[in-house]
Amino acid sequence: MQRKKIFLLLSLIIILSLSIVTAAFSLSAKNPSNEANQLQLNNVFKNVGNFLRGNKDKLQVDKGDIIAKVNNIPIYKSEFELRKGLTLASDAEIISNIDNYILNKLVREKVEEYLASSYNLKVSQDEINSYIEKEKKEFADYPEANQMLQEMISASGMTSEEYWNTYEKYNVKRLLLLDKLYNTIINNGIRSGKLEKTNSTTFSPQSEYKNYIDNIIEQYVKQAKISINDKYKDMFKDFTVN
Repeated sequence: MQRKKIFLLLSLIIILSLSIVTAAFSLSAKNPSNEANQLQLNNVFKNVGNFLRGNKDKLQVDKGDIIAKVNNIPIYKSEFELRKGLTLASDAEIISNIDNYILNKLVREKVEEYLASSYNLKVSQDEINSYIEKEKKEFADYPEANQMLQEMISASGMTSEEYWNTYEKYNVKRLLLLDKLYNTIINNGIRSGKLEKTNSTTFSPQSEYKNYIDNIIEQYVKQAKISINDKYKDMFKDFTVN
């Protein structure tokens, strides 16, 4: 039961945004008390809901101005501002240059998207729908997590349908694509003899897999062709990929 509780709370954090997972884990590390964790997580969800209430237009992540391109894959201003707002709303520690930080996150994601495309990996609408239905069932079975989710949706001014069909669809598509990409990289590593096949879920082999994936993606990030729209060059004048 406790394991399921932890899974659902982490799922709720991931639902909000991949960019604030680190912040949520940071809260847990600094506040070992479950009560303190709950209070701060509630605050995160409230802030995220309030941000979304005034920025629904930013959920249209593939429309409007293009800030930059990564291997010819666009980074739209709307997606950039969505991720920036979510990061700031998460009560993350102060980041010296939030614009460059978010752009770096998105550059990596677009490189991963590019790499997934090179492997012909895609996420179907049926896969997205199936994952979302599974999420709905999990949350329905766990009232505490479901209450947190519903409060966040209410604070955002979205209906449940809007939430699942726009915001959550955006997150799930990213999650499923990354899952396919990471599994492909691992399987290729095993076939080439660079990784050892294991069914263990302990820290050591999982850490080895993660390091291998990170190293592969880092190589592609370094080789990526990144162009910033002239309109936004002043905004990112100190930008470097890291």
